[in-house]
Amino acid sequence: MHSLTPAPLKGVSSGVQWLLGAAALVIVLGGLKAIGHIVTPFLLAAFLAIICAPPLNWMQRHRLPGPLAVLVLFSVVGLTFFLLFLALKDAAESMASQAPLYQARFNGWLIELREMLAARGLPRELLPSTLPLPATATITGIARGVAGGLGQFTASTLLVLLAFMFLLLEERYLSDKLNAAFPSRRRARVRARRFLRSVYRYLLIKTAASTATGLIVGIALAFMGVDFAVLWGIVAGLLNFIPTIGSIIAAIPAVIIAFMGMGIVDGLLVLALYVAVNTAIGSIIEPRLMGTSLGISPLIVLVSLLIWGYVFGPIGMLLAVPLTMIAKLALDASPETRWAGILMSDSVKRLHG
Repeated sequence: MHSLTPAPLKGVSSGVQWLLGAAALVIVLGGLKAIGHIVTPFLLAAFLAIICAPPLNWMQRHRLPGPLAVLVLFSVVGLTFFLLFLALKDAAESMASQAPLYQARFNGWLIELREMLAARGLPRELLPSTLPLPATATITGIARGVAGGLGQFTASTLLVLLAFMFLLLEERYLSDKLNAAFPSRRRARVRARRFLRSVYRYLLIKTAASTATGLIVGIALAFMGVDFAVLWGIVAGLLNFIPTIGSIIAAIPAVIIAFMGMGIVDGLLVLALYVAVNTAIGSIIEPRLMGTSLGISPLIVLVSLLIWGYVFGPIGMLLAVPLTMIAKLALDASPETRWAGILMSDSVKRLHG
């Protein structure tokens, strides 16, 4: 019998095959970047559909008709998007109006620090006379541009929601399609179901943890009187999808605003709030729910942020870790590729699992 190995690969060393694979990967990523404006809405819709799959199955088990269950989830997600956009638009407009005030406070801080240096016999020139901040008009223009851009973004949101609805309709028949696609390959069906369950579990836990983080941070900051508390809550929830790095980035602007607007003590309290919330949810609760099999190496996280951010822009950075986690779960699902999933893991415990 003839070999099933493609003729061009016969006699090719493994090093050359790896180079060919890397070249193919670069070509694929370049193609995805070129059509990113088309792929991104469907990626967002796919993640929403995966997150909503468990609630959809729960409603169907309780004998709610499939189309009605899809309509309920579509309405809930659509209303959530609408409220988020309203909150972001209001925060951007408020930031535009208060930008001159905060810039004046920055300059006041700088003057006080220079006077403190002079009082201690140190030259004022140790600190610059002005902060390297953009002009007030520039800050205001950027904030107003963000507010206007959010209003225009609702047009592409409609595409996301429509794709999300159709994916939910497909989700109802996924199990039957797997049985029909692999009628005599029980092991393949088991692997596919195991992979899907792992993806559902990861995204559901991560979304719940991110939602809890955003709600706790937003409510606590509003109670403490920090400006733009709703915005910082949304940012904390969204960036929680990026382990460690996202939490640090989310905390920086809120802490700076608290220091500038409320004083050192309140700024330290806000910093303590972020540390406590991210430690409790990100370092204790979330790992216990996910287990060691759903961890990613910090190096892989950084690389995925760079790659997916380059391909899909800011949305790619937001989805980088979920995309990488799905790739890792797919590698874990097959014995032939499990070694790659182990290398991507954040713990050596995976080697003994």
